[in-house]
Amino acid sequence: MQLTLISPQETIFHWEVIKTTIPTEAGVITVLPNHIPLGSIVKPGILSFLPKDKQGNTFIEGTDFLFKEDEIHLSIGNWSLYVDGENLIVFVSGATANPISDIQELEKMKEQLERDIKEIKLQGDIDSIEKSYLSLQKITADLHLKKMRHG
Repeated sequence: MQLTLISPQETIFHWEVIKTTIPTEAGVITVLPNHIPLGSIVKPGILSFLPKDKQGNTFIEGTDFLFKEDEIHLSIGNWSLYVDGENLIVFVSGATANPISDIQELEKMKEQLERDIKEIKLQGDIDSIEKSYLSLQKITADLHLKKMRHG
């Protein structure tokens, strides 16, 4: 099965995979070859995939992927996915293989966003609340990925 990960700026990669696990609004799903056609909303979290060819440095030159049990793990932002059994196309607002910030900095960013959300709720601005929650979920995913790397 071909996995294509696309952000608004670029095609991040296109690679043959054995399986992919993705966080969606309906829960975490695993997509295998010959999966029934499906479209879903992707939510921020950890995307994991098992490449058919396990040469991680060939995915994105100069990127240090986290391999755990032969799977590659990325922190992703929200958007959508489509699978037709042979191709899985995942559109994301962003993807991180190795969060730049350290764990303490990510914890501070998360705490600040949580405080910001409390204040935004008082204003009742639904769009701002939603954007802040998506940012919070992505930072939480980055933090989770960073802890996976160091734990």
